[in-house]
Amino acid sequence: MRKRITVITLLLLLTTQFCHAHVVTLATAEGVIVILVVIVIVLLVLGGLGLRQSRIIRQRNEQLRRILNALDDYRAIVGNGELSLDDQEEMVKKKQSAAKTKTTKAAPMDEEHAFFVKMDARVNKEKPFTDPDFDYYALIEFMGVSQDEFCRLIPRYKDPERTKDYINSLRAEYAAKLLMEHSDSSMESIVSKCGFKDAAAFNSAFKFSFGITPIDYLNTISRMLKNKV
Repeated sequence: MRKRITVITLLLLLTTQFCHAHVVTLATAEGVIVILVVIVIVLLVLGGLGLRQSRIIRQRNEQLRRILNALDDYRAIVGNGELSLDDQEEMVKKKQSAAKTKTTKAAPMDEEHAFFVKMDARVNKEKPFTDPDFDYYALIEFMGVSQDEFCRLIPRYKDPERTKDYINSLRAEYAAKLLMEHSDSSMESIVSKCGFKDAAAFNSAFKFSFGITPIDYLNTISRMLKNKV
């Protein structure tokens, strides 16, 4: 923005010198002024767009940093093959409690929350969602409960479509982890490994979960890794 202001100032100075050095008609002077005004407006608009784009990029990078930090936690807790599911569940509880409150004592989890934490840890551990046919009914069967019990314990997932969104979010998180660890892998292999039926479903779920496309995510990770070198 400062560069554009400097350019505008120089243009005004040069135009003033030109007018003093040459005898120009009123019509010519008005034409020069109109051109300068148009140039100034264009430069200001470009400056405003540049600032907006920079703000969007900063927000996106901050979001990606949060994603990477979350993936580090995920890899340390759920991806630890030495921990039992009960130990993972306990660690997830502690992480969630610490995130929600640092100074006050966290309230004990109710049955619904406890079941979801247990389910989420187990699903992340065993990754049944890598099967493209893993859906609402498969999740219920995977947890070993009846459909009525599942709906009672997690009422927000009574709707199979909402459960599908949850499963796809797990696939998207797993895809983000794979892209971070194996950036040279093809998108086709990532789609296949994560349980998506096609690239369109993958792109849609990834953008829904993280707010950016897989390509943008991969490019940003590459830039961040280069900056660390």
